[in-house]
Amino acid sequence: MGIAAAALPLPGPAAAITEGASSGYCDPSAGPLSDPIDVPARGSGPGGRPGVRERTITVAGRATRVLESGSPKGRTGVVLVHGIPGSAADWSDLLPRIGDRRTRAVALDMPGFGHAGDAWGLGRSPDVGATFLDRALVELGIERVHLVAHDIGGPVALQWASRQPKRLRSATLLNTGLLLGYRHHSLAQISRPAGAGELFWFGLNRTVFSAGLQVGQTRPLPAGTLNRWYDDLDRETRCTILETYRSGDEADVDALARRQADVLARRRTRPALVIWGADDPYLPVQMAERQREGFPRARIEIFEDTGHWPVIDDVTRTDQLVVPFVRRAIARDRRSHRIRP
Repeated sequence: MGIAAAALPLPGPAAAITEGASSGYCDPSAGPLSDPIDVPARGSGPGGRPGVRERTITVAGRATRVLESGSPKGRTGVVLVHGIPGSAADWSDLLPRIGDRRTRAVALDMPGFGHAGDAWGLGRSPDVGATFLDRALVELGIERVHLVAHDIGGPVALQWASRQPKRLRSATLLNTGLLLGYRHHSLAQISRPAGAGELFWFGLNRTVFSAGLQVGQTRPLPAGTLNRWYDDLDRETRCTILETYRSGDEADVDALARRQADVLARRRTRPALVIWGADDPYLPVQMAERQREGFPRARIEIFEDTGHWPVIDDVTRTDQLVVPFVRRAIARDRRSHRIRP
């Protein structure tokens, strides 16, 4: 995810800006002057859509929202992992198309995002995210995973998969995956410096956020999506993003991806579908081909007129590829392992 590096109008008194942004901004006990004034209370936004069930589960003492479709039970599940910014609601259009009478599909809010509960102090590295995802799958009773991931959801979910590769049955990667050759994009560069990153997020308002995310988009993102993302962008989420971009430098990200690839490539026949928007300004399209270093038989589809969010700005084409691919992968898995849903 990225936002144009524009000069930002900063609300509030200058003293509050200096104190709240550069020192205690990410202290959960910081006063109300540190909170964005145009973001509603967490959990007050819209939930699922027709064909999508919503509930809350508790993972290691932390509540998180789960959106589900299709079969309500089953040890095999299609697990959809969102990126930055975003939440489980990013998958609301795709979820009811994947889930059916025999197929269980679930998406959850990762800690610090969407309607997830308090996650201050949890940490934001891929290892932490992978541990949370593993515990969530235990809570949901899902053992075999057909993964669908986007953005930061990719390296987090693949870190989980590299720990338990036999449980990953297929992978669908949308502008994400093994971040081999990763370079910090504009938002990461703005966020990483201490103090300056806090100041940027402290001053970010709805207008600049929405305009910044349209930069580099061949197809404009829907206003409803931008407003939903911003409605979830409370101070905790802003600090979650800061911590995420500070959790490793470029060499760390690349080294992690190489370790993941070494493990995942051992199962050369694992089905994988890679979809990448050619106009992605954050994770360059050249990364798409490199997914074969972990998924040797990956099918790669480049959307020439799409940016970073094909699941949002090219819904029809994404559905036409993802839904049959996932269903074929599940059917193949059932035949080869003689398992029930």
